[in-house]
Amino acid sequence: MALGYNDDFAAALEGRGTPGRVARLDRGACLVLTAAGLVSATMDRRVDVAAGDWVAVADGAVVAVAPRRSAITRADPSGGGAPQVLAVNIDLVFVVCGLDRPVRPGRLERSVVLAWASGAEPVLVLTKADLAADPEQAAREAAGMVPGVTVHVTSATTGFGIDELAALLARHRTAALLGESGAGKSTLANYMAGSEVLATAPVRKGDAKGRHTTTARHLVPLPGGGVLLDTPGLRGLGLWSGEDGMAAAFADIEALAAACRFADCGHGTEPGCAVTTAIEAGDLPARRLAGFAKLTRELEHQTGVISERERRERGRQNQRTYRAAIEAKRQGR
Repeated sequence: MALGYNDDFAAALEGRGTPGRVARLDRGACLVLTAAGLVSATMDRRVDVAAGDWVAVADGAVVAVAPRRSAITRADPSGGGAPQVLAVNIDLVFVVCGLDRPVRPGRLERSVVLAWASGAEPVLVLTKADLAADPEQAAREAAGMVPGVTVHVTSATTGFGIDELAALLARHRTAALLGESGAGKSTLANYMAGSEVLATAPVRKGDAKGRHTTTARHLVPLPGGGVLLDTPGLRGLGLWSGEDGMAAAFADIEALAAACRFADCGHGTEPGCAVTTAIEAGDLPARRLAGFAKLTRELEHQTGVISERERRERGRQNQRTYRAAIEAKRQGR
């Protein structure tokens, strides 16, 4: 069936209904791409479905969801306890930044941590190269912000760099587009798809702020067999979990930290700190350590939030068990 379908998904959904991939969610219903085309299906509230999921549809409803092999999640921006799933079953995360505005290192680092933590590989995609004074210099600077991440410079106006990007999606691989409003995600998706499949709008003059033309997550099949999953522009990218993502995104600091004199070195004023020594020698930008420290603190706080949420859930479960036991005793069972 293409779209990234494989034997594992097929085995999980066998005999459950018509298999397909969720292309879009919309208030209790979803659009599912199947071998026969696009179908609309209702969703039971008890079924957890996200864009990119492989599902089985029967009698106009989603009846089964295959286990996910990757998922991008962020902390609920409304402050709720549960994480928000942005995209699932992806191979790559295209972290999209427009060269019509400054590239922010903090935003890049955060996006890369989310990408690595999802189980997918991040790729930095710099769009609007035609609007940059020196795209190659911009690419070098961006690459220094996120070591170890491949950087692609593109322009959906001239077509520059698009073929190289499309080649990453050979063999029906899926890439999620992650970036701010106005970064050029939908324009890039349209160019790669060969048609206007997603709405676009010009950015605001003066500060290059984007408008939210994408309000839902969309699955976009590409002519070459790959798949893009476009997401709305996200102002907030709160970390939900991501120890593995931190280790991968800050591998340079992790490697240096292994040589610190103390195993619990805080990379501040401790003697024998290899990280601060590297900063003093000019081998590591001080900004990298500042970004690492900020995201580490955020993850530590989030870990406490998750633990508290789990404690409360255990308490509710104990209460339900207690009430059920009292009711059973009352009825003489």
